[in-house]
Amino acid sequence: MAKVEPGMEAMVDVYIFETTGLLEQLDEILLRTEKANEFTEDDINEIFRIMHTVKGSSAMMGFDNLQQLAHKGEDMFFIIREAPEKMTDVGFVYDLVFQMSDLFKAEIDMIQNNDDYEPTDFSEMISRLEKGAKMLKGELEDDGGTAAAAPAAEAEAPAAAAPADSTTVRVFFEDGCKMENIRAFMLINNVKESVDEVEIVGYVPEDIESNQDSANVIIDNGFLMTFRAPDPKAVFTAIENSLNVQSYEVVDNVAASAPAEAPAAEPAAPPAAASGTAPAASAPAAAPAPKPAAAPAEKSKAPEQKAPAAPSSGGGKQSLISVNLQKLDQLHDIVGEIITTESMVISNPELEGLRLESFTKSARELRKLTADLQDTVMSIRMVPLTGPFQKMNRIVRDMKVKLGKDVELVIEGDTTEVDKSIVDNLNDPLMHLVRNAVDHGIEDTSEERVARGKPAKGTVKLSAMSSSGEVVITISDDGQGIDTEKVIQKAERNGLLTKPISEYSEREIQNMILLPGFSTNDVVTEYSGRGVGMDVVKSNLSKMGGSLTVESKKGEGTSFIIKIPLTLAIVDGMEIMVGDAEFTVPISVIKESFIVKRDQIINDTKRGEMIMIRGVCYPMLRLNEKFGLPSDVNDIEDGIVLLIESENRGICLFADKLIGEQQVVVKPFPKYLSQYDIKGQGLSGCTIMGDGSISLIIDVNRLIESH
Repeated sequence: MAKVEPGMEAMVDVYIFETTGLLEQLDEILLRTEKANEFTEDDINEIFRIMHTVKGSSAMMGFDNLQQLAHKGEDMFFIIREAPEKMTDVGFVYDLVFQMSDLFKAEIDMIQNNDDYEPTDFSEMISRLEKGAKMLKGELEDDGGTAAAAPAAEAEAPAAAAPADSTTVRVFFEDGCKMENIRAFMLINNVKESVDEVEIVGYVPEDIESNQDSANVIIDNGFLMTFRAPDPKAVFTAIENSLNVQSYEVVDNVAASAPAEAPAAEPAAPPAAASGTAPAASAPAAAPAPKPAAAPAEKSKAPEQKAPAAPSSGGGKQSLISVNLQKLDQLHDIVGEIITTESMVISNPELEGLRLESFTKSARELRKLTADLQDTVMSIRMVPLTGPFQKMNRIVRDMKVKLGKDVELVIEGDTTEVDKSIVDNLNDPLMHLVRNAVDHGIEDTSEERVARGKPAKGTVKLSAMSSSGEVVITISDDGQGIDTEKVIQKAERNGLLTKPISEYSEREIQNMILLPGFSTNDVVTEYSGRGVGMDVVKSNLSKMGGSLTVESKKGEGTSFIIKIPLTLAIVDGMEIMVGDAEFTVPISVIKESFIVKRDQIINDTKRGEMIMIRGVCYPMLRLNEKFGLPSDVNDIEDGIVLLIESENRGICLFADKLIGEQQVVVKPFPKYLSQYDIKGQGLSGCTIMGDGSISLIIDVNRLIESH
């Protein structure tokens, strides 16, 4: 993270979290309105609120370049908000705001990840936004010069006197509370959030959002705020409930145009005093005029007046809080240790044969509480796929413009929840697959689609659903499908074939596009043709314990199917014995377990032992031979066979015996073992059993590939 003043790290984290969320919300609104080709008043107000909030929070954190960038974007939507009916051609607005949003995200990423962060100069982008504002302003001027009220001209306009029906209060903050300008900004937001129909007419100092020196002015003279409200007492109550307020007083309104000639204010006794007793005499004799509000009075109820820069300290309880993910990870690890320790206590061999009814009863209760604790912690970490799914809208939108393809993205099941650590790693795989669907899948022209009897507009569908302890994500298109002839020919030219062409099934050929270095594009473009990407997607998903398969029908479309576990840390496993070693097989991949007869075994000269199950022939892998373990169980009828399937591939595992089902905590292998490529042999990790022994967890995908 960028170097900040000591004690400000937490505030920077909150700023990054809130600003990132607001920018994603901005993108979502822009994509929706661009698709509908219409801006509603609520949309404009919401965008203006987002810009205003980002501008204020950036200024408070000292990121002046971001504050200026957001301010120029706010200027544009201020003009649009004043006369939305004049917006007949605003295509350039989308492009400008999308560019601004991208720059904002990139800068926040630098702040978060670069210790030697240096602010970026956004002069060029600011110039573009200023030009866009002038274009909008020119359209509005034809209708009576409404654009004169834009924020850009605010500084040049003469300040007006405070309205006669308004109330002005002077607020003093507690001595030594520091950052008085931020306290003032929070006070304004607290009043807006707490009081219905309140209008903040103005305030002094007027530059609390961007000038840290304004804190000194507030210390010396207090903070002046002028407002209109049906019930002024409600505003006074909100002030009392705000943090760090020592006292406040009502003062007479004075004209902003002539502060020097204003008579000395005769402070009225405050209707109610907050904690502390700052004397009225400490206030200056003349109350400087408050800053005029940026928006006209009739716009006072617009959503931007509810900027959530700071939560209200008074009023109702909050229902949501933000928690650092590292703390959740730590809590999750502790729960894993509790589960392991509980198993070790209950399964202690020293207790075997003893009749301990009270202990057994307490153990059952402990197991129930541990299970409840685990479920709660797991649910805290579960987040919906809405975030990564909605980001794909922007990918499709940009590709649609650059490639000239008429295509839409349909999203289903984005409320499906998975572990936060998995969601964080899904963005890149989804981006590659969606890009592939638009670039490779959808036909180049609408005429080509119509000629094939399809709708002129192509469709890419992104869907998710939960199934048997895992999440299935499908990225499908209704495009041209995979040309298996072209794929097999390209694979042959690249030397990727391992057997004669005639022996490859259609599904095997389709899945060749996932091989490293494979690309069917003859021309390198911005989005494809370099032979990298799909194999990286498969590799990244495998690291998460997931899988990727391809299904396609020429002329009708292609589907990429991702299967990932709900969580990576705690899995339901089946314990098996092979010799003296214990292994764990994830239950989600086990289709059945059974004992076979010798006459069911088929010996293939190339593939070894195989078993016919309901008309399908599966290869059999003896785990004792695979891992070089001595075993007393050599006769096939004395052991147990597990049929496991993953990525539409199946294999039968032969083990000595089944121990039973158990929930296990996945532990990584020690780093010093990495030199032996243990994972490449089909093991993903290990777990500690109740008796203190180690059980190795089988990675089914790697095991099938290695066999």
